[in-house]
Amino acid sequence: MSIRIVIDSTSDVTQDIIEKYNIKMVPLTVNFEDGSYLDKVELSSSEFFKKLSLAEKLPTTTLVSPGAFVEAFNEILAEGDQVLGIFLASELSGTCDSARMAKEMIGSDHIHIIDSKSVCLGSFALILEAIKLVNEDKTIEEVVSELEKVKGNIVAVAALDTLKYLEKGGRLSKGQAVVGSLLNIKPIIEIKDGKLNVIEKIRGKNKTIKWFDKWIEKNNYDLSDKTVLLFHGDALDQLKALRETIEKKYNIKNIIEQEIGPVIGTHAGPGVLGIGFLNK
Repeated sequence: MSIRIVIDSTSDVTQDIIEKYNIKMVPLTVNFEDGSYLDKVELSSSEFFKKLSLAEKLPTTTLVSPGAFVEAFNEILAEGDQVLGIFLASELSGTCDSARMAKEMIGSDHIHIIDSKSVCLGSFALILEAIKLVNEDKTIEEVVSELEKVKGNIVAVAALDTLKYLEKGGRLSKGQAVVGSLLNIKPIIEIKDGKLNVIEKIRGKNKTIKWFDKWIEKNNYDLSDKTVLLFHGDALDQLKALRETIEKKYNIKNIIEQEIGPVIGTHAGPGVLGIGFLNK
């Protein structure tokens, strides 16, 4: 039996990789006042950021239903393949639990669910490892075991451009957001073990790239054998500047660029810049 990888849309895996490795992507939903849109299927990143800039009310997001997973899993099982599902952290969304419910509803031993304990570029890094293992003709048991072992080594950090989307989403008081805006504070967030932690606050967009550079240096990361993921939200110029900086200074095996999708954009807002890889 072949192994088919199933992911949700919040990993923001690039379309070329999805197509090349026949990955099944099941989308979450973004809800604006004028209607609901399947993440990255009915609403692109660029369309989303345009709508977001005009929205008076912050959109909300909806997890993948068990029914949507049942449909996706059954389609793969009907082809005689095994399902390897890799989803965003259960601490951040009920999507992974929906996938587990779908497995129970189907009652098949050929469905394997992994909680990445991460999201966005962190989940993407684990999915790249899964692709590598599957292509090495590992058994499904070997693949699952290895992914569970290495997922604690996911490294993912992001710099947010503004605090107002955290405030709009009820994650920050309006007073704090105003003060943060006046002081031009940019929070640096680490995604680790299913949690989002503010690890530093810097002042000014111009210091963001320098911070990433020093962060790599301080942690003595060896990137020579790694695929480094660079993500942005409507901030391509910043991403290009970050890439130029780290490519000059560090020996990096490979770099993949991607723009965050609507669901991640709802919670991070525009101007976000992130870096991630599997540090094993």
